[in-house]
Amino acid sequence: MRAVCRSAFWLRSQKYQLPKIYCKSVTSKSAVVDLDESNQDIQHYSHFKSLIKTQGIPNSDGPTCLRISCKLCASTQEAWAYINKRSGAFMCPSCDIKLPLAVVRSAYEKQKQIVDRQQELKKEYKTKCKDCSRVPYDMCDTLHITSLKQVDLELLGAAYDKSSNVLQFPLKNANKRYVGEKWLFLTNGSEETYCDGNTSGLLMHYVATKQKAIVVSRIVDFLALIAQRLETHSIVCLPFGLKSLPQECLPGLENFKELILWFKYDSPSWDIAKMFASKMGEKRCLLIRPTDSEPSPFEAQRKRLNLRHILQRATPVRHPSITTFSGLRNDVLSELQNIEKVHGVKWKRFPALNKLLKGHRKGELTILTGPTGCGKTTFMSEYSLDLALQGVSTLWGSFEIRNSRLAVTLLRQFVGYSLEKKLNEFEHWAGEFEKHPMYFMTFHGQQPLKLVLDAIEHAHYVHDINHVIIDNLQFMMGMHYRVDKFWEQDNIIAAFRSLATNRNVHVTLVMHPRKERGEDDLTTNSIFGSAKATQEADNVLIIQDKRLTSVSGKKYLQVVKNRYSGDLGMMPLEFNKEGLSYASVGKKKRKEKDKDGEKEKDVLTGDILPRSLDK
Repeated sequence: MRAVCRSAFWLRSQKYQLPKIYCKSVTSKSAVVDLDESNQDIQHYSHFKSLIKTQGIPNSDGPTCLRISCKLCASTQEAWAYINKRSGAFMCPSCDIKLPLAVVRSAYEKQKQIVDRQQELKKEYKTKCKDCSRVPYDMCDTLHITSLKQVDLELLGAAYDKSSNVLQFPLKNANKRYVGEKWLFLTNGSEETYCDGNTSGLLMHYVATKQKAIVVSRIVDFLALIAQRLETHSIVCLPFGLKSLPQECLPGLENFKELILWFKYDSPSWDIAKMFASKMGEKRCLLIRPTDSEPSPFEAQRKRLNLRHILQRATPVRHPSITTFSGLRNDVLSELQNIEKVHGVKWKRFPALNKLLKGHRKGELTILTGPTGCGKTTFMSEYSLDLALQGVSTLWGSFEIRNSRLAVTLLRQFVGYSLEKKLNEFEHWAGEFEKHPMYFMTFHGQQPLKLVLDAIEHAHYVHDINHVIIDNLQFMMGMHYRVDKFWEQDNIIAAFRSLATNRNVHVTLVMHPRKERGEDDLTTNSIFGSAKATQEADNVLIIQDKRLTSVSGKKYLQVVKNRYSGDLGMMPLEFNKEGLSYASVGKKKRKEKDKDGEKEKDVLTGDILPRSLDK
């Protein structure tokens, strides 16, 4: 009990971490995005709607899903299934299954039961807690949440694990089935989420009316709102915080006609709130603006602000094509209050790049070019890996080299050395790599623009992609042009520019330059095609390679366009062959021993350095 009380210091420090995600499943965070299944589901959706209408199957159209009566199992109870209207995924919370719509359509046509409900019920999630017990009576005082009561925690099904000093909360799907759990570590305020397979649930507090709900990303915000005794709103806590919103969560929100998104106030949270609102249905979503006067619920109650008044100031998501300065006023204030976070995600491996570009921001278009064989793909893989390790969900479109070859490069850069002679370590490092949000499109060589954009849209909706890489544009275009090759390239660049702006994702295009004399530096005019590429781009990066034209020639990355801050300059590129790394900390790592003397830390980044398991 005393350990619980002593751990309350984190509440006063107000330093929180994004939740970690642990899924026991064959589906990893590093997965292949294949468009075939999605395309089939979308194609079958209209036919499936006609089928259920012909058969007279009960159904209702919701904000994000079509709700129908599930006929796939032999259950005597009425079970409702949900079909996502944008991805076409069929989900049944009762059976806890997710199937392609083509399979479901065939089963409905033949009126065939294809799910063994009894077997599915046996797969109910088992808690990871080792020493679960009733929540201590002084827990509400420990949490420093005014008016929170012991009965509130008991009604949520919360438990206390003394061995780990955590509060455990069950996650449930739309059918109230236990599908995972969310932990709040009382030592430091961090959160972790555990779930099985492709399922995902929500932490919910219901009131008598279910027409309105407040959606938060952290457990402390969730509890702070429960303590307010709101009679008109249910409270919902997302399973993975601001990292992602799985489509499996959407059925649990279908009954609500109004959703108020209230996240911890900063500019990244504001961007994510707007993205989640698009996923949940913008017409029913309202947002709490991220300003000092409207902080997150937990901070608001600590500052003794009136949370009910803040709720009344929630504003609808505006029309995407029309706004005024009044509508932008709080956005401007938010940027000024969070100017460092507006800069974007910082690179840990390329500190010199942070000084020039300030950071990696959503909604921008970056072009990378350089002579053939200079290492554009190798650099871009490490560039993207650095961001993915910090939680930037990345989608690779490698049209020039195979995904397996690209993955070998990424894994080697991740580990820091080759695994060819240490295959016994492969399973360990592959498991570690899979925890990070890296996805790959299955295209290779020339592909139609519409097919590529459809795959990106699907990945953005399902996996909350923040960074898209096309390597490279000329290979995607191929050699067969409908009209003029320059017109076609301009059309593709315009499409990616629109994608970056409308979906608020960062798009990086790798492009070949024109043939130049070897002794001349490449410039923006050297990029293949017309001037549209450099005009549309927010950032233009050029790898200059002078090793073949000068005895003392060097390779360096040059920033020749930077629309955000205007800073231009160069970053030396020194290649570390062992780790396939261009990072300034990759070749000349400065190390120090941590307290236990076993792990090595990089002095520049503070990260634990990967090391051979043989050591």
